[in-house]
Amino acid sequence: MLFPHIQEPLTTMAPPNGILKERQAQVALKDRFAPVVVDDTPRAFDKNVNIYPAEYEGHLDRLLIDSKELSKRIKELAVLLNEDYKHTRPVLLCTLKGACPFYVHLTDALQDLQQGYEMEFVRASSYKGTSTTGKVKLSALDPETLRGRHVVIVEDILDTGTTLFFLVSRLKEYSPASIEICTLLDKRMNQPKKYSAKYIGFSVPDHFIVGYGIDYNQLYRDLKDICVISKIGLDFDAGKLCSL
Repeated sequence: MLFPHIQEPLTTMAPPNGILKERQAQVALKDRFAPVVVDDTPRAFDKNVNIYPAEYEGHLDRLLIDSKELSKRIKELAVLLNEDYKHTRPVLLCTLKGACPFYVHLTDALQDLQQGYEMEFVRASSYKGTSTTGKVKLSALDPETLRGRHVVIVEDILDTGTTLFFLVSRLKEYSPASIEICTLLDKRMNQPKKYSAKYIGFSVPDHFIVGYGIDYNQLYRDLKDICVISKIGLDFDAGKLCSL
């Protein structure tokens, strides 16, 4: 450069064609896996549409994601999985109990795409009430069924990543061909996560969320929508409903 104090416009030096295509491919790949971002704007309930058991009256602060939005996004996730596993039969490992509704609808969508898969289930939990204990319990799984297989762990919600970190570490002991995570929800938090997911349905704000399989003290799994729990719900004695 003859005049080093004069900077040439950035557009005058285009990257080689191969590098440009590589960058475009990286952007496209990133966009392909980008989740649907749910902001913190309050959404009111339409009681004609967002129905729930009468005993939950007052327990829900606001609507976060409705059943139609869930159905649409789950079908999109199924397309992504089908594109990546089209010529294989992955083992879809459902984390009980929270991921059950998501798992059922995801496998239905995969069936519509003629995608084969194997079904396995595991119970893994690190929560008691609203707080993670940091200690994960694992049960209801025969790990030998995963040896040499492509495994997709189907999760309901990813927050700290404590449960997933422990689960993946244990599963790696049985030498699967690969392990990926497909989570319906990824919670935006102010602390680093111990594990991240490749396939994400929705990025959601940091609230305590219930519904569509996700519970608080074993309640609210039976909601078809995903909601933010209210203070009444947090303070409610779940034992009062055991005799109903």
